Amino acid sequence: MPPSSERTIHPSEFARESRLKSWGIRERVIFVAVLPATLIAIALAAYFLLLRYADAEEDLLGRGRALINILTPAAEYGVFSGNREDLQQLAATLLRTPDVKAVIVYDRSGVPLAQAGHLSPAPDPQSLVDDWSDIGGEGEVQTFHAKIWRSSLPITDPLTWTGDMPSGRESIGSVTLSISRANVLARKQEMMAVTLLVTLIALALATLLAFRLSRDVSAPILALQRVVDNIRGGHLEVRAERHPAGTLRNLEGGINDMAAALQAGRDQLENRIAKATAELQQKKDEAEQSSIAKSRFLAAASHDLRQPLHALVLFSAELMSQAGSASLQRLAGQINAAIASLGELLDGLLDFSRVDLGAARPELQPIELDELLERVVATHRHSAHAKGLRLRRHPTRLHASSDPLLLYRMLSNLLANAVRYTERGGILVGVRRVANKVRIEVWDTGIGITEAHRTLVFQEFFQAANPERNPGKGLGLGLSLVERLARLLDHPLSLRSVPGKGSVFGITLPRCRPADSLPRVPHDAIGRFDASLMLVGMREGMCMSLCKQLAAWGCRLTCAGTIAEAIELSIELSHEHTDLILFEGHDCDEALLLLEALAGNSPPPPLIAIGETDVHTHVWPHGSRVTCLAKPIRPAKLRALMQHLLDEDVPSAA
Repeated sequence: MPPSSERTIHPSEFARESRLKSWGIRERVIFVAVLPATLIAIALAAYFLLLRYADAEEDLLGRGRALINILTPAAEYGVFSGNREDLQQLAATLLRTPDVKAVIVYDRSGVPLAQAGHLSPAPDPQSLVDDWSDIGGEGEVQTFHAKIWRSSLPITDPLTWTGDMPSGRESIGSVTLSISRANVLARKQEMMAVTLLVTLIALALATLLAFRLSRDVSAPILALQRVVDNIRGGHLEVRAERHPAGTLRNLEGGINDMAAALQAGRDQLENRIAKATAELQQKKDEAEQSSIAKSRFLAAASHDLRQPLHALVLFSAELMSQAGSASLQRLAGQINAAIASLGELLDGLLDFSRVDLGAARPELQPIELDELLERVVATHRHSAHAKGLRLRRHPTRLHASSDPLLLYRMLSNLLANAVRYTERGGILVGVRRVANKVRIEVWDTGIGITEAHRTLVFQEFFQAANPERNPGKGLGLGLSLVERLARLLDHPLSLRSVPGKGSVFGITLPRCRPADSLPRVPHDAIGRFDASLMLVGMREGMCMSLCKQLAAWGCRLTCAGTIAEAIELSIELSHEHTDLILFEGHDCDEALLLLEALAGNSPPPPLIAIGETDVHTHVWPHGSRVTCLAKPIRPAKLRALMQHLLDEDVPSAA
């Protein structure tokens, strides 16, 4: 296996690289400029300092050798003749020479013949060679040693010389000379000081030059970096100033041109965006005005149609009760079906217009879910049994916080949708606990909803199973209204469905504690009412039909055309108790005055407000038992509502 080419990096190298990476451009420029100058200055200073040191040493050695070379010939005769006085005088004379510390003259046996000055320790002359030199005294003195050779004259005349010629040189003694190194050491210190001073001056000049260079190079770059950062932050009006050095003149001009082009492009784009935004806002305002106008038109049209439709309902109910033949009963049934379809359309359109106009304002309060579910199931039990379906409610003791009228409308639409699209099987309504919330679920065994249609079923007028637009299958407004009311009440809406097996719709509500309520006495839903009713503000045609229906249910009736007449009647008939008020109109404040006049020393009776939009949206005082009922009034729905209100009022009437 070939050796790996990867190099192991020491942690110190990582630290050094990280420090270098953290440097800015200014630090890098200074580093690049100072480092070579520093290295060159140190190298040159060391080189010249070593040369000067060597010169000083050579001068000392040359001076010592010159002195000892002068001394050895001068001491030759004295050593040869043994004249100690001459040798001592010669040594003393030489001692007076500057820097000379000691002079010692030895004979051939190494015995000192003359000595001037003190040399400690004195070297052994017998062991030293000629022209020897060494440093002693802890580097403070330089010692020289040289042999004294006997002089010989060459004799080349054979007529005058009869003996043999001596061969080689003969040493007759030696001389030791000690010179002080103090001057050399002082010169070296001086050289060191001068060298350091010159080096520092050179480094200072190099540093100043580096800072000047960094200012001329890094300052424009840093200024351009700040400009680029500002441009990146959206400040396109920033421009790079011309640096006096002119190092990056072209780059500064290019960045300024780029910033100007970007600013011009941004201004142009902002102008286009502002223009497009204004146009979109105008279109939005127009669309909102159109939507509001449409909603107002639908509300007005629905309101105007409710009055004759309500009369038709009452007339149809009377016709059904008086039909003697099968053909008349069939005709009355068809009329009832047509009126029901028309009423459903008007209810949906009115509810949509109220939501779009913001007229539906939720009034959250604790709701007993079991009682609400019973009312909803009772409303649709007849239509479910007519199709042979089992409609069941799972009892519950849970309470939730919501608007009872809007929640009733949502559940009623879900049940109506389940009954409409279920052909066999049954429908179950129940409540589940979900953490600190509750979820009301409506289960059916209908046709189900495919995955592709699960978001479309909440759109207006969409019916996946009714492409032919059969009015008997509804109008496609029920689920859309449920979705809008769920968003209005902030009640999450869920849907689970299996095509061919059924669907489960869920409404999640915040759970709450039950409100204090009076015990209720159940009322016979099939028997007759034994109650005193006051009809206020009813139109003539509607009043006659409604009075016949109420009288057939066993109610005792008192009719008043206006609120003032109702108050007068309540004063005249103060000895009689009024169990329920049916009020048609829009003057809600006067209706409250009527409730106060009828109350006396007891709680006011329940009031059913019929028909007007602002009656539904009016904020009634807390504690007033007011229930809104939209036109047209269906006899079954009116009977169920009256039964519920009278059942609640039984304890107070007792």
